Amino acid sequence: MLDFSDKPYRFFPPRRFAPAAWLLTQLNRWARLPRTKRVVSLDVTGGGRLDPLRGPAHRVIFLPNHPSHADPEIMLEALRRVGIAPRFMAAYDIFLRALHHRWAMQLMGAFSVDREGSDPRAMREAGKTIAAGRYPLVLFPEGNVYLQNDVVTPFHDGAAFVALKAAKELAPAVRVWAVPVSIKLTHLADARPEAQAKLDEVARAVEAGQEGGPGALERLRAVGLAALRRNLKHRGLPAPEGADLPAVIRAAAGTVLDDLERKLGVEARPKDDLLERVRRARRTIHQIRLDEARAADAAAAVVWADAAMLAFRIASYGGDYVARNPTLDRWAETVEKLAEDVFGRPWAPFGPRHAFVAFHEPIDVTAAGEEAPKLRAAVAACTERVEGAAQAGVDALNAENPHPGGRIRVG
Repeated sequence: MLDFSDKPYRFFPPRRFAPAAWLLTQLNRWARLPRTKRVVSLDVTGGGRLDPLRGPAHRVIFLPNHPSHADPEIMLEALRRVGIAPRFMAAYDIFLRALHHRWAMQLMGAFSVDREGSDPRAMREAGKTIAAGRYPLVLFPEGNVYLQNDVVTPFHDGAAFVALKAAKELAPAVRVWAVPVSIKLTHLADARPEAQAKLDEVARAVEAGQEGGPGALERLRAVGLAALRRNLKHRGLPAPEGADLPAVIRAAAGTVLDDLERKLGVEARPKDDLLERVRRARRTIHQIRLDEARAADAAAAVVWADAAMLAFRIASYGGDYVARNPTLDRWAETVEKLAEDVFGRPWAPFGPRHAFVAFHEPIDVTAAGEEAPKLRAAVAACTERVEGAAQAGVDALNAENPHPGGRIRVG
């Protein structure tokens, strides 16, 4: 998982220019997807469900899962195939990574959002996009790339809030629809040699030695635990013991967060899970780093931000994700995730991949708001429905996956 940015937030508005957007869409189709992302083929299903929503009385928000760094490019190509030019809401970190990426994203109509806190400018831009109706909006409710394609992580409720707010403002003349989308990536060839070479590189970096033996699953577990122990040791924190890997992961993330919250003066709430505790710590650190009155804490805040990112990375592992269904896809993407976490940057995919994109039954957000007049209840209900549809879609795509990524078992 890549680091968050702690640079002062700056809103990047959309600057869509139709000829440039068309050209960039073609470049994505013929170059970026197959060469950079190694997505060489793509199937789109459910496009017919969108046809009734194309009239002037309808507005559409697409809400896909976010399993990989190729998802925006995959969605762009899938929507091109069904004749839709979208706008994307994207984390402002992405706009800061490279000038040419920022330029291309804005010309495509993307705009930024601060995922660390409230962002009224992004909310206004989203509302304007939905109200105008010219470009459907794409949001990724997971908020981050977790590199666990078969398991949808909890959707944030911001996307449902945007949709319901727009539905209320546009009713009764216009109806707003949320379309859940499932993205599934699978390997088209046996990528075990390439992934094993990367795992060996990670093992050397974390000084894992020969732990775990020759078996691919046990080796992955051993290298992951070595990376975990190394990170905790460098911070003077004890490493949890035990054979139950999910419990070890939860305990390790909790240890980092307990220490961090103590330093920040933040008290954990009983109802908060690990990821919510990380988000609260991140928001606090972000505010400190942008507060000129707390300049004396700037150096410490850098260390705190690093600890928060470590806790986030640890907590993002399920522990039994690969063991429950040891396919090539699950094993390879977990190796990729571990390498990204250890080295702090994304890696090229290990082999050519196929993408499935499934558009599901649209959810009538306007009706959902009418059925649950209290906004909080309506947001929670919509979020649950969209998340459930995305997960059910991934499960269905897995069940029908004929490619080596879903068939090869890793032992």
